Amino acid sequence: MKSALRSDFDSDFISNLPNNIIDNILGCLPLRDAVSTSILSREWHYKWMSCPDIVFDFWFDQMFLGGHKLEPLVYQILKLHKGPLLKFVLQVPDLKSSPAIDEWVRLLPNKTLQDLTVHVSRGETHKLTDHLFTFQQLRSLKLYNCVFDPALDFKGFPKLVNLELQSVALVPETFGRFVASCPNLERLRLVLCTSFDHLEITGPKLKYFEFHGVFKSISFKNCPLLSEVKLTFSSMEFKRGNRFSLDLVKSLCTLPALEDLQLQAYALEDLVEHGAPNKLPLSLTTLKNLHLSDMYFEKIEETSCAISFIRSCPNLQKLKITAFTFDVVDAVADFLRSQRSSESFTQLRTVKMQLFSGIEAEMEFVKYLLASATALEEMTITPHAGSVTDGGESILNEIKRYPRASPSVEIFNSEGNYGNKHVSV
Repeated sequence: MKSALRSDFDSDFISNLPNNIIDNILGCLPLRDAVSTSILSREWHYKWMSCPDIVFDFWFDQMFLGGHKLEPLVYQILKLHKGPLLKFVLQVPDLKSSPAIDEWVRLLPNKTLQDLTVHVSRGETHKLTDHLFTFQQLRSLKLYNCVFDPALDFKGFPKLVNLELQSVALVPETFGRFVASCPNLERLRLVLCTSFDHLEITGPKLKYFEFHGVFKSISFKNCPLLSEVKLTFSSMEFKRGNRFSLDLVKSLCTLPALEDLQLQAYALEDLVEHGAPNKLPLSLTTLKNLHLSDMYFEKIEETSCAISFIRSCPNLQKLKITAFTFDVVDAVADFLRSQRSSESFTQLRTVKMQLFSGIEAEMEFVKYLLASATALEEMTITPHAGSVTDGGESILNEIKRYPRASPSVEIFNSEGNYGNKHVSV
């Protein structure tokens, strides 16, 4: 009897939950789990149809789709859905361009949708219909392998906060105008999209900008809050001899809030024509964290320009260098040995050297930093597994003998997933 009463109580408790609590529960569940709640009670049988988020992703494909075809299932779920829909994600594996995608987008409520992801993973680029531009409540838009071409008279997405475009065909002449028409944009990612001759970024609320691809020049207009920039280039051959490096640095200097910068070291090579390795004629006074990736310590020009750039960041606190070095070039080590100047890095606290092979040029670079950083607290060396056979022990033993400007610096040998070995110097 007690068991039966207990069962009735549980059933009534679940069935009589307030609608707002049910909506919150369903909103936290993947679609496949939301559908499975229909077995809880008769009152819950159709509750999943009002779930505010519909996500077709890898887990949906693996756990729910099974041998069923995607197209009729997506169509049926969207047709049955009731109430406001806030989020729609289409990111199942092997999704090809199809007219069905446009049919699904047309079924989405343009008055409530805030988060839209369309990821075409196979086949040709998908040309989305203009219906996409009716979703004026969008806060997040992510497109993969699509064509993005707003009409010239499109007024933008007034509430858009996050925009991510990957392998997306853009119209370079009008894309900058589109970005400027989204006044609340805070995050912008462009990965392997159409190449730009000139890329202009305007964003009064923009805080994060990431670009992976090709541009010949870039400018920032009205970006007072932009604090983090990541630039990765697919090819640098186009920049030779056209002041690319100096113009890039000049554009970065226009950002009054820039604190974090990730940049490939070879993007700075042309600075050798404008004062490197000494200080540049301009400074990034707000920059606190710098990551120079793909650093070739076998090239004097690149090493020289990297030092010049670091010297032009007077308030730099964290420096990360990811090496990409295979050959030993004595001239680079000789150049670094010549850089013993009286100038100091007074704000630098942390240095991380990744993929460190221990060649003479890399070791001389470390020696230069230790001798110049008066406030350095920590240096972490991550050995290159393919180049270092003893886990970095010989490298650490050598570094221990280097002179240092900071009396409290500690050195760590980071061995990936195997933890840190700590040495005080």
